[in-house]
Amino acid sequence: MKFQNITLLVTCLCSFVIGVVASDVTRAGAEEYERGFAALEAGKYEEALYYISLYAANGDPRAQYTMGVMHRKGVAVEQDDREALLWFLASAEAGHMLGQYAAGLAFDQGRGTDRDVGNALHYLQEAALSGHAAAPVQLGNIYFQGTDSEPDLAKAHFWWTIAERRNAPGAKQNLRKLTKVISPSDQQRADDYLAGCATRTLRRCFPRRGQTVAE
Repeated sequence: MKFQNITLLVTCLCSFVIGVVASDVTRAGAEEYERGFAALEAGKYEEALYYISLYAANGDPRAQYTMGVMHRKGVAVEQDDREALLWFLASAEAGHMLGQYAAGLAFDQGRGTDRDVGNALHYLQEAALSGHAAAPVQLGNIYFQGTDSEPDLAKAHFWWTIAERRNAPGAKQNLRKLTKVISPSDQQRADDYLAGCATRTLRRCFPRRGQTVAE
């Protein structure tokens, strides 16, 4: 099942947070906030779940992302890819880079939902624009392979170049292979995309889905 309305879907998280009292978070200080993450690192999973879920339920994007990881791996909760995706989406919509990347991967891999390339590109792009090093590699992979449309080697080259500049593993090797098969016209289009980024921020210059150089 595809997630057509992300805002509506994220509200489904309410089923997990019934009974959480908002004033508890107000009284809790920074020490309690970090206590959950420290407990998680120490392997005290039940204690970690208590504190992290408290903050996640009250909108903290780092805690929401961590709840997604815990559901993805089945740590102190039943393993549930759909519940993990809900938490990742909540974190992503709050602008958390790791939440954006995790949501994008989930949509690309079809974990917790049917594969949805449009949402995969959206969240992976947001993660890339937030500075995530590996997100451009995944974007390049999608454009190189092609999914519901023909492969776009120019955009694959663009994103893998961004990834190489961030020293992301695999980017340099991917570019080396791509240079053997990319056409001169696609190479020129990729160069045009990159030239546009020399004078504009990545958010303003990067090629969106379906975009041509003229746009």
